[in-house]
Parts: sequence; structure tokens; C-alpha cells
Amino acid sequence: MQQQPERRGQPQFHTSHDVSRTQRKRRRARRFMLASVGVLVTILAVFGGALGVAFGTSWGSHWRLLAAETVASTRHYEWARFLTTRAEYTQIMKGLSGIAVRQSSPNDVVVDKIQKIDAGNSGPVQVIPLHQDGYTGDVVLVPDPKLVRLVPAEVHGSTGEYITSMAQRVGAVAGINASGFEDPNGNGWGGIPVGLEYVGGQVMQSSKETPSWATVGFTSEGVMVMGNYTPSDLAAIGVRDAMQFHPELVVDGQPMITQGDGGWGLDPRTAIGQERDGTVIFVVINGRLHGDHSIGASMKQVMDIMLQYHAVNACAMDGGSSSVLYAEGKILNSPSTLDPNGQRHLPDAWMVFPTEQAAADANLS
Repeated sequence: MQQQPERRGQPQFHTSHDVSRTQRKRRRARRFMLASVGVLVTILAVFGGALGVAFGTSWGSHWRLLAAETVASTRHYEWARFLTTRAEYTQIMKGLSGIAVRQSSPNDVVVDKIQKIDAGNSGPVQVIPLHQDGYTGDVVLVPDPKLVRLVPAEVHGSTGEYITSMAQRVGAVAGINASGFEDPNGNGWGGIPVGLEYVGGQVMQSSKETPSWATVGFTSEGVMVMGNYTPSDLAAIGVRDAMQFHPELVVDGQPMITQGDGGWGLDPRTAIGQERDGTVIFVVINGRLHGDHSIGASMKQVMDIMLQYHAVNACAMDGGSSSVLYAEGKILNSPSTLDPNGQRHLPDAWMVFPTEQAAADANLS
């Protein structure tokens, strides 16, 4: 069979339509490349400019370090490294060890004539809303300090208790969170308090061996004591309930933060203090854009609130997502917790009882 000769070198013909389509593809590819380069250059310029402002200007450095302090005071503290130089990070973490503990004098408070709340108020506490530039919150005044007790959580496994559950269980009418808690896995279960937990004269949890952590307690006469106390010291001066946290804000009527904003950034805050006539002061600040978009308060701002209400002694309690205020049968603040119940499990809380007899009869230990 005769083979057909192989065809080669057949001419290729391109129509004008094919040429136009190829050119359009090339132009699109070129435009895409130019746009990508433009976006990359813009990102680098913005990023570089932001770094220049954050590290090269006093205004930028202030807000950068404030953000780093805020992050450093959370359980994700190591993320602050991305906002600081090595020296800045070291200095921030050193500052978070707390202000050196000073011993308050129990003689500064004389609980002899309890100032009763105005007749128009139906309960033993007065709640005063706070609306300041950048944050919101509440101040609670408890004229009779003998109504205040430290209530330990009913712990199940490693899980603490909601403050609403505590109040209902013991018959309290108001309260704030107190101790911090061990949280190695970041679960926020709140079952194990950090530092001393001393209830009804009994040690429920041993002291934290860090001198910057203040012991805060109340005697059976309602006098708040604050400083570096051992359990035997507490027993000797008649302290009934106590716990540990930091930093101290006011000692013997004197402000403890005399430079800067306290070094803890802006966050939800909880603090406890006492006036010279015995009135107990609770301060709870909203933060992290919860509660009318409250950013949070610095430790100095909380200290200034305490001084405004004539605190002779005051100390910060655990803050952040733990900050909570219970009164009027409900949560009054806006906790920043992600818990679906809107609260965080706590190891304990400072609670207010309706009467002195109810506080004395409470079987808390």
C-alpha cells in the first residue's frame, strides 16, 4: 500500500481577532502585576510609616507602650513582645511585679459611728454609675464594713463559681470579684485562687511568696488592713477574712502611683478600699469595648477614683474578664468575658450581706 507523503511546514494563519485577544490577555496580566506591586508598595509604606510613628515619635511610642502594657497584663502577656523592644518588654514585665508593699495602719480607720445610707435607698449599698472619658463603670459604697465578707467559691473539679451563684447560695446582696486564679491552660475555670485565701480565720489557700503582692483583709470589727502579713499576723490583729492581690493603690491616704499611669495599660478593673469612717468602696470598670464601648481604665485612674471617694487604703483586685459587680439581684457591669452566661467562674468574691447578723452567721469556711 502506498504511503501518503508526510505533510510538514503547513502555514499557520492568525486572524485579527486572535491577535487582539492575545494582546488583551497580556495587557490584563501587566495591569494585574502593576496593581499587585502597587498594593504591596502601599502596604509596605503604610506599615513602615506606622512603625516610624510607633517607634519614632513620642505620641506613637506612648500609645504603643500603653497597648503593650494592656496586653502584658493579660494571660497572653507574651504577645506584648511584638509591640516592644527587648528592653521595653523587660521593663514592662518588671513593672507588673507590683509596687513595693507598704504596711497600712489599722489605726487609720475608726469604725464607731456607722454612716447609714439615705432613707431613699432600700439596701445596705449605694451604687454610683461612672461615665468618664474613655471608660464606664460603677462605684459601690458600703457604709457598714461589718457586712463585707470574703466568700470562697464552691469548686467542682477545677471550676470556680459565678458570683450570682455565690450570692444566691449565701444570701448576699452585692459583691465584686476578688482573687486571681491559676489558669495554666487558659480555660478561665477559676477554681484555684492565686495567693492567700483566708476565711473565718482559717487558711484555705497558702500565701503567694512574692513580696509585691499585698494581703488585703477585714477584721471582725470591719477595719480593712493591707500589707505584707502572714496568717499568724492576721490572727494576732483579729482579721477574719483576707486574700492577696496587687498593686496597692492608696496606703494611709497617700497615692502609691506617683509617676505614669501605673504600668498596667487600659483594662477592665476591680478594686476595694475603705474610708476613715469605715465605709467600704468597691470600684468596677468596664473595658475592652464592653459597656458603652468602654476601653478600660489605667491603675492610676482607679487610684484617683479611690482618692476622690476619700479612701485611706485601697488595692486592686483581679481585673480583665474577671471584673464583675453584682447588686440589685443582677450583674450591673458589662463583663468582657466570652462565657455564654456573661460571667467568669471565680475562686472567691468580696460579698455584702444584708445585716451584720447575717454576715456573722454565714458559714463560709
